Amino acid sequence: MDIIINQTQSLLCEDYLDLDADDSNAAKESTLTLVAKVISPKKINAKLAYSILLKAWNPSKGMQVKHQEDNVFSISFNHEWDRKRILDARPWSIMSSHLVLRDWPANLTLDELEFHHSPFWIRIYGLPPNQMTKSNAERIGARIGELKDIDFTADGNFAWCKFLRIQVVLDIRQPIHTGFHRTKEASSTSWIHLRYERLPDFCFNCGRIGHVHKGCSQTPLSFPETKTNPYGPWLRADFLDPSLTQLNGIPKPCRKNKPISNIQTDEPISC
Repeated sequence: MDIIINQTQSLLCEDYLDLDADDSNAAKESTLTLVAKVISPKKINAKLAYSILLKAWNPSKGMQVKHQEDNVFSISFNHEWDRKRILDARPWSIMSSHLVLRDWPANLTLDELEFHHSPFWIRIYGLPPNQMTKSNAERIGARIGELKDIDFTADGNFAWCKFLRIQVVLDIRQPIHTGFHRTKEASSTSWIHLRYERLPDFCFNCGRIGHVHKGCSQTPLSFPETKTNPYGPWLRADFLDPSLTQLNGIPKPCRKNKPISNIQTDEPISC
């Protein structure tokens, strides 16, 4: 499609037309509209998307879902509060497939919108109390992606929590981060592992969101330090299994590559 558009533009490169813009009406509609894209090889139609999202979101004044192109929908709300609440509660998923939600500025076409970035809440495990600080949360968030929020108490103290909790905007085209090594005394290190809340389908082969191992065409990533694939269901915050063991700082897999259904909730998770 892009090739055809570019060829057409080259043929009509001297044909220009100034058009009027109805900014007032379009801006109002924009405050009530979101664009959603299902990141999956599976095709989801508008009727199915509507039934799933209506149950998950329960908008106070209703909503309308309109098909735009394959797995892309515009969602119109009748109250701005519903739109804001749903956008703030990301991430969302449909049938375990990630749903990228974003606004639709009135001055952009659908083709000009990008669906490569999405926010996730991430838990950071393995830090000692004296490193459970806001500044370290900011440093870790910047390493993973674009830091959006930090979950901490009013006085900024979370030294005795089980984990740090940050919201980071991820580039979903890239493999998700599994953790990092923390330097300690005497040149030793320890593994700091990450767990993602409401993590949708992702590949245990390449670590990318949007497909599973069976449909992966990527070359498996190499991990010479651990010789172990770090991708598995243990990266989900809701993954609980008493038989889960540690191997060189990486959880040893004990289940088959079967996605676990997401927990959709707006309630904050305390430490």
